[in-house]
Amino acid sequence: MRLSDDHFRDLPPQPRRYDTPVEEGLVFSVFPNGTKCWVLVYTVAGFARRRTLGLFPEMKLDRAREAAAEAQRILAAESELARYGESTAASGRRSWLATLVQGRPYLAVALGMGFAAALGLLVVWLFG
Repeated sequence: MRLSDDHFRDLPPQPRRYDTPVEEGLVFSVFPNGTKCWVLVYTVAGFARRRTLGLFPEMKLDRAREAAAEAQRILAAESELARYGESTAASGRRSWLATLVQGRPYLAVALGMGFAAALGLLVVWLFG
């Protein structure tokens, strides 16, 4: 069956999100509230990841295929850089955060706990 925009327009919402495969790595997701979107599905270090490419009907099938191909090229380039130890955008953020919390266990705990818990920890540290 040849897929078209009409086919995706006619997909009804169901009680749970469901995916309709379009091609390798590209799926069409329909949510219970009726939202429909194009999603790139890929794996990183053995874990499945999902990246929304655009909403339907604003993004049509042809444009979704182009966006998926471009996103896959970017992911391949980033994984190739990571394989050879080159820094990527995410590694830069991770190293900055690691430098920030190094030698500051309270800060590391606070970042992992959230604002309210961090505030409580600060009060205990100041007045305890």
